[in-house]
Amino acid sequence: MINLVYRMKIVILFCLLLINAGAYSQLDWKNYSTSFNGGKNATLGVAIPYNGIYDNTNGNIVGIAHWNPQYNINIDTALNDSIPLNFIYDTAGVFFLAPGIHKENAGQFEYCVLLNNKTTITPWTVINQFTQTGIGEMEAGSGMTGSYSIKQGEYLVAHLRGKTGKLTSSWVVYFKERKPAIASLYTSNNPREFSQLVNNKDLFGGGPTEIGWHRQYNSISQGAGKLLHLPYNENSLLLNIDAKIYKKEVLEYAVWCDGKIIRDWAPGDYDNNYILLKNLDPGNYTIRIRFRQQRNNITELRFTIASVWYKTAAFRIGVLTLLILALAFLLFFLKYRKQKKALEQLRKKANESAEELKNIHSLLNPHFTFNALSSIQGLVNKGDLPAANKYLASFGELLRETLKESKVQHLSLHKELENLGIYIALEQLRHAFAYNLRIAENIDQYSTTIPPFLLQPFAENAIKHGLSAMNGQGELTLLIEKNGDALLITLSDNGSGFDTTHFKEGYGLSLSKKRIALLNDEYGEELIKLQIESNSNGTSVLLLFKNWL
Repeated sequence: MINLVYRMKIVILFCLLLINAGAYSQLDWKNYSTSFNGGKNATLGVAIPYNGIYDNTNGNIVGIAHWNPQYNINIDTALNDSIPLNFIYDTAGVFFLAPGIHKENAGQFEYCVLLNNKTTITPWTVINQFTQTGIGEMEAGSGMTGSYSIKQGEYLVAHLRGKTGKLTSSWVVYFKERKPAIASLYTSNNPREFSQLVNNKDLFGGGPTEIGWHRQYNSISQGAGKLLHLPYNENSLLLNIDAKIYKKEVLEYAVWCDGKIIRDWAPGDYDNNYILLKNLDPGNYTIRIRFRQQRNNITELRFTIASVWYKTAAFRIGVLTLLILALAFLLFFLKYRKQKKALEQLRKKANESAEELKNIHSLLNPHFTFNALSSIQGLVNKGDLPAANKYLASFGELLRETLKESKVQHLSLHKELENLGIYIALEQLRHAFAYNLRIAENIDQYSTTIPPFLLQPFAENAIKHGLSAMNGQGELTLLIEKNGDALLITLSDNGSGFDTTHFKEGYGLSLSKKRIALLNDEYGEELIKLQIESNSNGTSVLLLFKNWL
């Protein structure tokens, strides 16, 4: 029973070897780049798959000692420097060929395959696989090995020897890193200009020399920190990759714009070595390119496409700035017109107020004059000619002052009190009463000003309605004080008083109130405030000048 199972395993293994050998012998050798030493003697060669790129390998005549320091590949220097060396860029499977070895003489030779010249992959073995077709100068039925795959940075060493043990041939295959290199770059504002090139599949014909309107960049800065600046009308780019690609799946690329991916990793669009980026918007771009067989080795190109001048941020900021300035100017102009109109209205109103003040002043003067003449008439009727003459002289002096100061808006407090004193002295000729003037020491009478003849009508009312009938017992008191930055003037009498809620204003008091109202309009705020208080003990008139001192 055990022998039967063993025999069945042998049969199955033999069948698998036959299938494997048949598969290898029927390979499509058109997909392989082959290299071997010529002649009829038994020797080694190598078959490396194209897999969509014709230059998937580089054979090197110069030996290992030359390439080790240049590429830092660290191939064992114990190997003979004359051994052929191939750089490969694909791990899809490498075959070693044995031209000169066929079924009749295969038993006279052995081969072995080492990894990095240290680890045995295939120990010394007789070649038992053979090609069914000829490959170039190599005849059909020539010896071949199985397929070998290695990692990037590793290498295979194959040796062939005769039965005597003497090496007859060796070969080294190194899996070298490879990044896509951009040979040149073309730009246009119309991607159709590139249609002839991207549809060209003749990789060895050189291609056309002219492709329409474009700019060509033959020296391109690649990698991090390098940036290619393109104008707005060069927004279609054609990249010429330095590789003989005939299947688009070989090359993969991805594109980012302003940090966002706009094309994820995917194969190219054409069965050749071109990448076409069409109608790109302005922005900062990064394109990363790699071979499918070496996805860890990436080439990066960074470029920026400028905006058309009327779409640039600077232009937009400039336009926005001009609009803001125009709007600001318009608002300023409208505000200026409004303020000018308001100023004209204020000026007109001020002129009207001034004119009305003059009218009121002119009305006060006849009112005062009439009262004064009535007083003189009374003195004459009494036969008191000396008093009448004195009154007439004082009245003339006061009238001159009134005429002199009728054109000024403000008068010094000292001058106002002086004119008021003349008037009170005139009235004391007609009526016996006492006059008291008290001024706070912290008030400068000469620098402090008030509207002229503002106090006289109130003094006239106090004498006429409060003191004239008191037969010498009347008393008029004028108190001038400072309250913060305000001037407070209080004119009081000890007459019988009146009911402030039920009384008829005299002509002089009515004109004085109206004058104060016009003055406040002219000032733009209520700077002068009038208050009248009265009871059985007398009457007080309070004038508050706010923010006056």
